This record gives sequence, structure tokens and C-alpha cells, in this order.
Amino acid sequence: MDDATRDERVAGRGRSRRRLTILALAIGAALVVVIAAVLAGEEGIGTPYSTIDPASGAADDIQGLYRLIFYMAAIVFIGVQALIVYTALKFRRRSNVTERPPQVHGNRTLEIAWTIIPALILLVILIPTIQVMYETDAEAQEGDIVIDVYGKQWWWEIHYQGMAADGGPLVTANELVLPVGREVQFRLHSNNVIHSFWVPQLAGKMDVMPGHINELSFTPREPGDYYGECAEFCGVSHAWMRFEIDVVEEDQFDAWVQAWNTPPTFDGDPSTTDVAEVPTVFGQCILCHSVNGTNAMAAQEGLSANPLGLGAGPNLTLFGCRDIVAAGLLVNTPENLYTWLDRPGEVKEGNYMSSVIKDDTLTPEQINELVAYLSSLQPEGGCPEDGGAPLGTPVAVGGGA
Repeated sequence: MDDATRDERVAGRGRSRRRLTILALAIGAALVVVIAAVLAGEEGIGTPYSTIDPASGAADDIQGLYRLIFYMAAIVFIGVQALIVYTALKFRRRSNVTERPPQVHGNRTLEIAWTIIPALILLVILIPTIQVMYETDAEAQEGDIVIDVYGKQWWWEIHYQGMAADGGPLVTANELVLPVGREVQFRLHSNNVIHSFWVPQLAGKMDVMPGHINELSFTPREPGDYYGECAEFCGVSHAWMRFEIDVVEEDQFDAWVQAWNTPPTFDGDPSTTDVAEVPTVFGQCILCHSVNGTNAMAAQEGLSANPLGLGAGPNLTLFGCRDIVAAGLLVNTPENLYTWLDRPGEVKEGNYMSSVIKDDTLTPEQINELVAYLSSLQPEGGCPEDGGAPLGTPVAVGGGA
């Protein structure tokens, strides 16, 4: 081998080393950027449907698994890409080599390695996953507060067990109020189709199945407004089967329970527009909707309710204090409420109310009367304070009166 050839090969090896060094630095920089972006995202707010902003121990456990899987996947990805580039550079065809390189068929050491390493990676993921599953199931067996949730088409009926003044359930719909720092057990029911109860910042998904009661629990640690939704396709308005959880301090929760149990003022004079004396136009709603403390208490509730919706609409007690209308589709404003009562079928396709209220069922005057009445369903001293500014606001649709 002459000196020129030797010098060329030495120079070639030097260039290869520089390329590999640059590659390693590039991969390292990319990894740093990805990890920084993930960590920055976890610190962000304003992400009510994101699992990377947990606000309970149950959500922390799920996020911990996500992070473990992400980091393991990042290590595998970077390792595989580095090996591919190294192999391509190390064993590339060189211009001054004409003979065919040695042909290799099988390598027992490599085959054992790429079988054992993925198995170990999966084992590292499997063990904490099983631990979280069993811990989650054990925690779901009890709670300081027990709430039965009934998945309807397409809204949520909420029963706080033992919190009504008579010892029965406190019934509401689509919005839950929970005290911070108290463990809450949810028992999930359905008598129509399969739904899925999901509050990304507070807990994982749990199916709501006909004929079977699933349970989950969590302890919210931060006051605030959290949004949930149905995560299992359940029909035409599945995308608008949402709900809200207001996490408040203990005294605010007690005030809300007391407000629900306090009957509206009633003076016994039929000529007045007293809250307890529902307006005449509410007669079209009285078979499907209940209002605590009034003569509107005929609506069906729970699993005994008609699965098709007949006679089984949301309980409207304290409706004037709610943030949302139509299971999270609309912000609760007089304009949106007017639109919902005027054209329920256009606002939310397939809902049962649209089979009762048609275009000419209610006059503008009747709708305005209903809006005023529903907005007045508040405690005498005003609505209890909630957890503060919401993390996200449902998008209002439609026009006004």
C-alpha cells in the first residue's frame, strides 16, 4: 500500500469520526429539546382536556405512567436511530474498495440481545402499570362522598347519596360540586347504551355500562373548574355529552348543599310569580324536569327512568347557578338559554326535548317567561361561590331572542 492510499484512508476515518460526533451531538440536542418541551407543557395551565396537568392523586399516577412510557420510548428511538446512522456510515461502500464485503447470515448474540432488551423494557412498563391498576381499583371501593352518575342520551344525571334533607339523594345534572381534599367515590350506571366517564385532570376513563356498576374514586387537591366528557361513542350527540366539576373549599360545598335543600320562597298567593309556583308555561316541562321544593317533582330519575328520555330530563334545582346548558354545549346566559328553548333540535341534534318542542311550540313571550323563571332558580342570598375562574369555557352557539 503506497503512502497516498494510506493517507487517504486515515483522512477518511477522521471524517467518519467527525460525522459520528456531529450525529451524537445532534441527537443529544434533540433529546434535550423534546424533554424541555414536555416539562414546559406539564407546567402550563388552561388545558382542561389534557392529562399532563393533573390535579388529583389518581391523575398523578396516570401521568407518571405516561412519563415512564415516553422516556422509555425516547431512549429506544434515539438508540435505534443512532445505530442506524452508525451502521450506514461505518459500513458504507467506499469509492476505493472494489471487492465485495463479507456476507453475514445471522448473529446469535445480536438476536438474543434484541429479544431480551425489548422484553426488559416492556417489563419495566408492565410492573408499575399493574401496580397502578390494582391501587386504583382498591381506592374505588370507598369514599367520603358517594355519588351515583347515570349516563343518559346525551347528558349526565348526578345523585349525591344521603345529602338531601330527607336523607335521600341530592339530584342534579351535568355539573358537580366537590370539596377539595375529600375522597369522592363515583358509581357509574346506564340503562341505555355504553358511555365513558372521563375527567382528564382528575381521573382516568371508566366505562358506564348497562347492567353493570363500575366504580372509581379520586381526591381533588386544588380548587377550580374541571371539565369532563363522555369518551365512548354513544350516538348522534356524543360529542356534546360534557360535564363540569367545580372543586371548592369545604364551607362553600356545605353552602351549596344547604342551598339545594332550602325550598324556594313561597307566599301561597297564586296571583304572584313566586319561584315555588312554577309558571303555567312550565307545564310543558313538568313531566320531564323536577325543581326541588316546588310542585314540579314528577320526572323519572335513575335507572327506573325511560331509557329513551320520555319523562326523564335533568333536575333543574339551582339552575340559575349553573355555568353550562345542554350538557356543556352552551354557556348559561339568557341569550343561549333562549336559543336552547327556541330551537333545541338545531342546537343539539337528537335530544329528546326536540321531539316535544317544535318551531311553533313556544311563543317568544313564553320563552322569555321560561328564561326568567329558570334564571331565578337561585338561593335567596345568591349563588354559592365556586372554585374561581374556569380553566376552559364551553363555546356558545346560536343567537339570542
